[in-house]
Amino acid sequence: MALDPVTNPYTPGAGQRPALLSGRDQELQDFRARLQRLERGRAAQCTLIVGLRGVGKTVLLNTFGQEAVRRDWVVVEHELTARGDLLATLARVAHQALLELSPPSRWTRATRRAGAILRSMEISYEIAGLSVSLPTADVGDALPASGDPARDVTELLLALGSAAAEHQRGVTLMFDELQFAPIEPLGALVAGLHKVAQRDLPLTIVAAGLPQTRGVLAEAATYSERMFETRTVGALTEADAKRALAEPAADEGVAIADAALSEAVRFTEGYPFFLQVFGDHLWRLASGDRITEDDALRAGPMVREWLDRGFFTFRTDRLPTAQRRYLRAMAELGSHEQASGDIATALGLSSSAPVGQTRDALIRRGLIYSPRLGYAAFTVPQFDDYLRRHFELEAHVPRRRAADDSDG
Repeated sequence: MALDPVTNPYTPGAGQRPALLSGRDQELQDFRARLQRLERGRAAQCTLIVGLRGVGKTVLLNTFGQEAVRRDWVVVEHELTARGDLLATLARVAHQALLELSPPSRWTRATRRAGAILRSMEISYEIAGLSVSLPTADVGDALPASGDPARDVTELLLALGSAAAEHQRGVTLMFDELQFAPIEPLGALVAGLHKVAQRDLPLTIVAAGLPQTRGVLAEAATYSERMFETRTVGALTEADAKRALAEPAADEGVAIADAALSEAVRFTEGYPFFLQVFGDHLWRLASGDRITEDDALRAGPMVREWLDRGFFTFRTDRLPTAQRRYLRAMAELGSHEQASGDIATALGLSSSAPVGQTRDALIRRGLIYSPRLGYAAFTVPQFDDYLRRHFELEAHVPRRRAADDSDG
């Protein structure tokens, strides 16, 4: 008898919290401690979560947000994109946070000052879609936007943090895909956070991004590493990966044989998203209240096909030929980080210079990152296997026009 699809405990969706958030207890405990410090008027670093695709960064980000809400903090979330305007985004999330702190009719002096700064930024920077109405004309010492992003963002964050303190609450601004943030406005954000921390205001930022996010932050501000508590999340340990599959099933009265769990962990390498996909297929295949090793062996090819169609193909469908060739050459060398010179050799080149723009474009797309100078690595687990199975290794072909190797 097939298992009931309604009670299927697995969630193979982007950013969807699993039934059991296995292996992330320490991260959650540390985040609670940072919130508690801020609530007591003590300084605490902001939070940065970095890792590959599919390791559960967004899930952890959302879990932190839920924890903050439980503590009566105002939480505003935003996912950045490669074409987004970080300054406009900051203005909008700050406006939303002000409205959640208090309705305009009950705004305090600090809240009105923050609103006045927002209104000034809206006019000075021509931020479309932002309309800030002040409840009174009394905005105290609020100054018009200076045109200097670092100064204006600092004034905005200080006013927002002061407003939160006056309302005896905290504010958490949450940003996903932080690697897409432009350098100048990101530097302005870090500068503002620096001043907020110096005044022990109850405002913090929680962000998630790919491994290159650390480098982006370092380029934005040399002291950024002191502003953020960085946690690198990766594949789960074998024990945590087995728990992620076994305990949700047990809660529904279904047992998973240890051999089936071992096969699932071997196949997924412990990556949380892959585990959810595997568990979903196990549930669909099982014919009773015990999932067997045979079920896991049958699930493997189905999971591979599902990932190929729904996870990997999405990342290669619209790639320019030169970028796909570069990825395929990387895949030929394996799943670990690769020297740029070795990738060039795989492409039939004597130096990496002719494909430097291709490499940079792939980093901007978020498909690879540079773990250290002169090296590249995939941001997507098991991407090398997919590329080897679906594309032939091709030699580099010189560009015929300047745009051939562009982002598009």
